[in-house]
Amino acid sequence: MKKFAILILIVNGLCGVVFGQRFIPMNFTQPASLAAIAGNDTLICRGHAVVLGGNPTAAGGNSGYVYLWYPADGLNDPTLSNPTVTPGETTSYRLTVTDSHNCQAISFITITVDQCLGINDRDLHQKVTVFPNPSDGFFTIQGLSAVIGELQKIEVFNQLGKVVYSRRCQPGDQVSDILLDTNIKDPGIYYLKISLDNQLFTQRLIVR
Repeated sequence: MKKFAILILIVNGLCGVVFGQRFIPMNFTQPASLAAIAGNDTLICRGHAVVLGGNPTAAGGNSGYVYLWYPADGLNDPTLSNPTVTPGETTSYRLTVTDSHNCQAISFITITVDQCLGINDRDLHQKVTVFPNPSDGFFTIQGLSAVIGELQKIEVFNQLGKVVYSRRCQPGDQVSDILLDTNIKDPGIYYLKISLDNQLFTQRLIVR
């Protein structure tokens, strides 16, 4: 709260002038600082699309936001608050938000593009099984000990390509049976990616 001195002038006919001073409290509210929210860095498979921006993508400042994403390559519309992009390679995007008072805020997001080639080897998929599927977020991975190659990393992605579970394995880790507690609470379709030193195993997961 800010106080301002108000000068009051009172004229009493022709007899004289009286000056008075009084402090009157007055409230002035300033809008919050303008903020741009480009979203979280995300990993997707090549050829997949992802939505940029936050919820909301801009906050504070004065309404009437104008959005501009750069580079525009792969974007369906670089002036949307939440455009869809299908990048051909790993790309960092810059979001510039301008409000109605011409103030600006900038935010960045990096979309990492993975080949996600998977393995079409029928023998590998016969050896490795993931169960139960669907499940409540707990899965057992069985048969990795029969696969040639050292286990490196286990990841689970949501449909937007965001990593929701990641486990990096160390040399010598037991790989015969792995109990996977993803701690996923939201039902839906997810994607399991198991990286070995010389091959890749992918499978769709269903959390109910």
